[in-house]
Amino acid sequence: MDKPQIIEQTADEIVLIKPPGMPTQADETGDLDLLSWTEKYVGEPLHLVHRIDRPVGGIVVFARNKKSAARWSECFRQGKVQKAYLAITQPPVYPPFGELRHFIRKDARRHRAQIFYRPTAEAQIAVLKYQTLSVYKEMSLVLVEPQTGRFHQIRAQLAELGSPIVGDVKYGFPPPAPDSRSIALWAWKLERWTAPPPLEVEPWQAFAKAVKHLISSSSR
Repeated sequence: MDKPQIIEQTADEIVLIKPPGMPTQADETGDLDLLSWTEKYVGEPLHLVHRIDRPVGGIVVFARNKKSAARWSECFRQGKVQKAYLAITQPPVYPPFGELRHFIRKDARRHRAQIFYRPTAEAQIAVLKYQTLSVYKEMSLVLVEPQTGRFHQIRAQLAELGSPIVGDVKYGFPPPAPDSRSIALWAWKLERWTAPPPLEVEPWQAFAKAVKHLISSSSR
């Protein structure tokens, strides 16, 4: 997947699939970002209400008006938006399911999250639930449901568990990464919308059967 795909357009929002490697909004690199691409495509200004990391692919929603933007922003702030990610870790997560609670602080100089186990200055509580869906060789496919929306939360918390996301060299995956532009983390569900990861490419291809089963189960 090398360019965005629009899933749905409503009067209040536009829902897209962001390809890995594309920033959600303009950054210091000057590379084409999803917000600019979408505004040019639809010919109107849009409102950013959330982000996913540059090397992560999956669902992103933009608001089309200020009222919708305020509603979405408040829902994200209060943790009322239903969202789920798929991640492939190496080695497999252990225990195979559970809830992780840490305190996260953004290290702006290194552009990464710092993990703490007790309240710390400028650190915010980070909570996620996870469940192993499948194990293949030394990897596990994990369903992740973040309960909070902290900086690099999923990446940092799974790495702290001892199971970094495949390709995520920043958080402990041994280099070189299979793809320098992406990591095996995918925003696959947001409210009523779902979008599968690119099952034709590794490492997602190794878990194609499990992902298809998950999607089939969730649509019933």
